[in-house]
Parts: sequence; structure tokens; C-alpha cells
Amino acid sequence: MNYRPLLVAGTLLISLFIGCSKQPAHNAWTTSDSIIIEPGVSVGPVHSGMTMKQMVAKLGEPDQKRDGIFIYEKLGFVVQPDKGDIVHMVFCSGPGVVFSNYYTKPFTGHTKEGVGIGASRAEVVQAYGNPTSTKSYGSKSQGETIIYDSLGVIFSLRDDKVCAIIVSFKS
Repeated sequence: MNYRPLLVAGTLLISLFIGCSKQPAHNAWTTSDSIIIEPGVSVGPVHSGMTMKQMVAKLGEPDQKRDGIFIYEKLGFVVQPDKGDIVHMVFCSGPGVVFSNYYTKPFTGHTKEGVGIGASRAEVVQAYGNPTSTKSYGSKSQGETIIYDSLGVIFSLRDDKVCAIIVSFKS
């Protein structure tokens, strides 16, 4: 009996199933551990100038989408577009931090300088110098915001530790 036609058909079927079994893009991004922030430029695969459609192609569909905000709960960040549907801002949150009523797991990535959630105010200033401006909200336990306009990044602090990182991209 000639098995060659069956072998060829079997090989074609296997290659067809392998080609069709692509996993959704964001399955590769199950945590934010390896995500590096480059202020004003990128948060991992999300970068300045990227459309929201391109972002979804890289990360997969968000866990939630409300009021135009894309919520990636497992990655610990929320993405907000500008009016042109271009990525405008990425809000990386720490434990117990809420962005406009959107909850996520804590963001575990960091900047290329090593600043992440839990870094001290001194570590932020050591990495980036004196901020453009700061805003305090009562005591240190209530919060402080350190703003670096030229870099496109804001660090929110509570008890002198970074509890959120907001990266904004120029439109």
C-alpha cells in the first residue's frame, strides 16, 4: 500500500492546525514583571504615536473597556487615548491604587533606571533630578505628586513611596 498521499495530507493538516492555533497576543503578557517604562516614550510594547488598534494588536483585548479607557487588570495599567484614538497616557498602579474607579493588579515593572512601584522619593530624584513641580495632598501619608514635564512622567507617592506612575505621550 502507498502511504505517500496519506503522509502528505497528514503533514498539510498538521501545518494548517499549527498555523491556526496562534494564541491571543496578550497571553504572552500575563504580568508586568518584564515591562520597562521609558518616560514619555513607552511602557513596554505601548509606545508614543501608537494607535489604540495597534496597541490591542500587541497586547490583546483589554480585560475591561469603559468610557474609552482600556483596562489591563493583569498587567497593572490603564491606557487612555487622546481624541484622535492615539495612546495618550498609561497609568501604572500600585497596591490599592485606583485610577478613576478602575482597579488593576499592582504594576510590577519599572523604568530603565530601576524606579518602580515602592521606590522612595529619594530614588526618583536620584534617577531623574529635581522635578518640574510637585503637589502635596496634606501629610506624606495622604500623598505627593512629583511631575517631570519634559520627560512626560508623573510619580504619585504615598508615605514617601511611589504608588503610581503616569506616563504621558505627546500628541
